[in-house]
Amino acid sequence: MMQDTPVEEDQQAAKERMEEKLQTFGTNMGHQRDEWIRSRYSYGVDKRWLEDEDQYNAKDNINKAASQMMTSVEQGYPVTTQQAKPHRSTVYIGLTRQKSNAAEARLADILLPTDDRNWGIQPTPKPDLMTMARDEQMAGDKETGEPLLNPDTQEPLRMKDIARAAMDVARKKAEAMQLEINDQLIECDYNAEVRKVIHNSAVLGTGVVKGPVVTNRTRKAWQPYRDMEGNQIHTLEIVEEIKPASFSVDPRNVWPDPGCGDSIHNGKGIYEREQLTSRQVRELAKQPGFMKAQLRKVLEEGPKKSATFQELKDEDQRDIARDVYEMWTYWGEVEHEDLEATGVNVGEKDELRSISACVVMINSTVVKAFLNPLEGGDLPYDFFVWEKVAGSVWGYGVPYLMRAQQRVLNAAWRQMMDNSGVTSGPQIIVKAGTIQPADKQWQLSARKIWYATDDVDDVRKAFTAVEFNSHQAELANIIKMAMELADQETGVPAITQGEKGAAPDTVGGMQMLMNSANVVLRRLVKQFDDSVTKPHIRRYYDYNMMYSEDEEIKGDFSVDARGSSALLVRDIQNQSFLNLLAAAANPVFGVYLDTQKLFEKALQAQHIDPKDVFKPEDELEKIKEQMANPQQQQQALDPRVQAAQIRAQTDMERAKAQNAGDMAEIQLRQTLAQQEGELRMAELQMSREIEMLKMSNSQNISLEEIKAKLADTAIRERGKKEIYAAEQNLKLRTGSGI
Repeated sequence: MMQDTPVEEDQQAAKERMEEKLQTFGTNMGHQRDEWIRSRYSYGVDKRWLEDEDQYNAKDNINKAASQMMTSVEQGYPVTTQQAKPHRSTVYIGLTRQKSNAAEARLADILLPTDDRNWGIQPTPKPDLMTMARDEQMAGDKETGEPLLNPDTQEPLRMKDIARAAMDVARKKAEAMQLEINDQLIECDYNAEVRKVIHNSAVLGTGVVKGPVVTNRTRKAWQPYRDMEGNQIHTLEIVEEIKPASFSVDPRNVWPDPGCGDSIHNGKGIYEREQLTSRQVRELAKQPGFMKAQLRKVLEEGPKKSATFQELKDEDQRDIARDVYEMWTYWGEVEHEDLEATGVNVGEKDELRSISACVVMINSTVVKAFLNPLEGGDLPYDFFVWEKVAGSVWGYGVPYLMRAQQRVLNAAWRQMMDNSGVTSGPQIIVKAGTIQPADKQWQLSARKIWYATDDVDDVRKAFTAVEFNSHQAELANIIKMAMELADQETGVPAITQGEKGAAPDTVGGMQMLMNSANVVLRRLVKQFDDSVTKPHIRRYYDYNMMYSEDEEIKGDFSVDARGSSALLVRDIQNQSFLNLLAAAANPVFGVYLDTQKLFEKALQAQHIDPKDVFKPEDELEKIKEQMANPQQQQQALDPRVQAAQIRAQTDMERAKAQNAGDMAEIQLRQTLAQQEGELRMAELQMSREIEMLKMSNSQNISLEEIKAKLADTAIRERGKKEIYAAEQNLKLRTGSGI
């Protein structure tokens, strides 16, 4: 038998010491985990979540007892308890689910618009560049003093030209970084994960999103290639990519440091629990970084539940599968010696240095450890609470906020059901031994026959019906008040759910009412921007700055969270865009507006994607060039367009000629009418003179009297003539009488 050499003995001893350190490290991490689990449970958070979920699903203790009793009966077990059969109403009004879903849907509609993002990347504003952008001085070389020239035009550059060029480069890089992050979020279906976060926050009070986490993704790609005959063929290839991703995490599976206060980033770290089958544990051996020897040890010892979970588990708590492993992922500060025991190179020890790392355990066995990929040591978790609780990262959800009114609503509704059941028919009072039913059944039915004994002289004294009063109106008022208070306590009024109610009929009044109804949601949107959007997108920015190979996306940028900007009422927004489009045509205000972006925003406000209606970019560029060069535009016109222009000019000339002919005809008719009027006046004059002569002969009037009467008559006739001429002229001008 060969004995081990001293070198092999030293290696074996070092291996045993390493395994012992790993075991100690895992045990210490397990103790810390159990302490944090017990701390959260002591605050009653887990119990409150159970109550919130039951309330959301319209369950309470009465319904649970009735459900358990009916399940026992269906399974064949006899009901032996005296009060096993419920005698009172157990209905549950699902108002909590309605309010929670309405609040969740409204917030998701604002935060996750289908035609835009709720975030953006902007270059960090620099005051010196902004000042330099207004400097008209010529730019010169600092060393030689020679003026700087534009490399394209060879013209001298001003200071503002250099500043604008720098700002333009920063803007292009910011757009490239924004596009890169947007592609990464689309690949991991970020919007779907955020919707889960909003749902958890609305129901449980807290939503958790994790990211960016580096994942190995497999993607199908059809790659073209040519065969021996020159034909192009596409083949399916499985492409593996390493990409950052974000995931929603169930808040019930996350335990931050109890001493972190109201922000997890102030604590030491955070634990996350996942459940794995034995097959999934074996699959971990194929991933880089996992210690195969430790995984074998885990499979040998089998699944082990945390002792703290067994200790704190309630009887009605949801049980988890028994044949699964618990994988615990810890992000946070780790001691120098502990990380060295896992084989991670952490450099020299420094008491003032904080080492941020990720440690993965199964049961209480460390199977993987690595340093935090972000140099700042940020925890890759963001918490969003619906209603903040002072000094805690766990908030209150909609079910908790309306718990009292949900109980009042249930109590009033059940009382109404009980009262309706009592008052739906009369109460029967029978004197024992005086009457008997003919069918031996004491239940009431139509045309039932009763037998009266000989001792009854008046059957009405043996059989009496008593009616009880209905209190439906009073109970209905209680229900109405409970629902109104639920609207006020949750901040989700009925108008935000599409119910008009007593809303005004005018557009302005409706806009003011909707704006007031959105006050609480505006607060939640800004809270989400501060708690999730800004820190989450900023970590993606840091990750790309550190690990991306594309230098065109790197620069000094800031995250712009613009979720609250989508809160404008659509009607107000649409009207504002229309006004701005009109202002863009004004030569005074148009210079300040980008008409293309303004038109895109107006289309987006109507839920129309500009890409669906805009012409291709290359075609738009050609049109812009033609508009800038009128001669080229005239040459580049389509022949059909030129023919249409010729036809339009011909129609215009024909219309002008027709108008000229119409004017000549009008003038001719006016002349004829004037001559006819003069002829008519002459006839009247002659008739007047003849009549005057006849009157002179018959009445023997003197010549002076005749002259006086003629003068008076002439004045009157002249006035009539002038009036007649004015009327004829007016008719000719207005076109009447032609």
